[in-house]
Amino acid sequence: MTEHFPTSRRALVYLAMAFGITWVAWGILVVLAQRQFTSYGQWPYMTLYVLGGLGPTVAAYLAVWRTREQAPLREFNQRLLRWRVHPVWYLLALGLPLALGFIAIGVAVALKPALGGLVDIKPWYLFPQYLLMTIVGGGLEEWGWRGVTQEEWGHAIGPARAALLIGPIWALWHLPLFFLPGVTQYHAGFALFLVGIMGNALLFGWLYSRTRSILLCVLMHAASNAVAMMGVSVPRGMDMGLVGPCLGLCVGALLFLSMGRRQAHAD
Repeated sequence: MTEHFPTSRRALVYLAMAFGITWVAWGILVVLAQRQFTSYGQWPYMTLYVLGGLGPTVAAYLAVWRTREQAPLREFNQRLLRWRVHPVWYLLALGLPLALGFIAIGVAVALKPALGGLVDIKPWYLFPQYLLMTIVGGGLEEWGWRGVTQEEWGHAIGPARAALLIGPIWALWHLPLFFLPGVTQYHAGFALFLVGIMGNALLFGWLYSRTRSILLCVLMHAASNAVAMMGVSVPRGMDMGLVGPCLGLCVGALLFLSMGRRQAHAD
């Protein structure tokens, strides 16, 4: 792994720019919010918050433009807009996060029946609205994490190991949010968040490896966030918070294992 890791200039340029844009924007926001100069919903807060969230999106294009000798911008755009795939991939991109959410609730309630009374799922018709919101609020990160790093490192070290390598880096990119008043990560446990991110890195990495469509990864990422907003997740409390993240991690690992077995049989 160490032999191949540094050789992708595009991935390294992307990471430097993504962390630079995001950590500067969110770092300034953390200072302002903690000193109560601004709060969630006010324009200075939201401007810096959105700017930081778009770090991977902007960095992806900058990295591709700076490394056009590796592959032209046109090739990146083709993967970004690759929509001509079998409909089952759209079903998986949108439906798998929903299914995992309900399964996690079922497992948690089976283990702790009292959790059943805490489940509060919003009306189904809100899902499209939340999906559109979370395409910008999270989904566009996929331009960089899957469109650049999964693509580059997948060729060098294999898609599964690339996804496992991306996971902790992706989690670390979110670190300023744990010091930012007004967001869900504020004062939350980073270890639990890391497990969830690792699961998503495997799920999204698997989807990208099977389709090479950044668009589908944007949809799956947005669907994962929208499902959480809908309340299709394990309610907090009673020490059941690990059920959902661990389920995603296990399913992502199994999907990569099944892909590896199919490739072995094909060979």
